[in-house]
Formats: sequence, structure tokens, C-alpha cells
Amino acid sequence: MVPSAQDRGAGSAVIRAALEAARARGENLVLALGHPAYYPRFGFVPASRFGIRAPFGVPDEAMMALALTPDAPVPSGTIRYPAAFGV
Repeated sequence: MVPSAQDRGAGSAVIRAALEAARARGENLVLALGHPAYYPRFGFVPASRFGIRAPFGVPDEAMMALALTPDAPVPSGTIRYPAAFGV
């Protein structure tokens, strides 16, 4: 996003819509690799708290997870990306 378009709420609206779509699909876990100062406002915490890690080197605080139903179990282990990501 270009700097002149930042701080207008578009990014937050996209995140909220994506989380609502995940809930509607019955998903329980959402992962995000991003800025550690941004995603916690939506409830994300370091994925390592769930025993989840990236398949490549990334700062612990940048790989985040959000359990949409905190009582439900979540998977743990190393993330496997689809081949299209080239990871």
C-alpha cells in the first residue's frame, strides 16, 4: 500500500473480513507472517505459543497465530506451504 493510502482503516477492514470468513468456514486457526506490532491488535500472538513454527528462518514474533475458538485444540508443528509459494 502506498504511504498516502495508509492509516485509513483499509488494512484493518481486510483483516477483520478475513477473520470473519475463516470463522464462517469453521476454521479455528489463522496464521500470519507479518509485522509484530500490527497483528496483535486483532488478537494474534506468536505462533510458537501453540508449538507452531515456520519452515524457514523468521523472527519468533513475526510468525503469529490466532485461535478463533480458544477452547478448541489447534495443530502444532512446522507449517507446510503449498508448492505455489516456492517455499
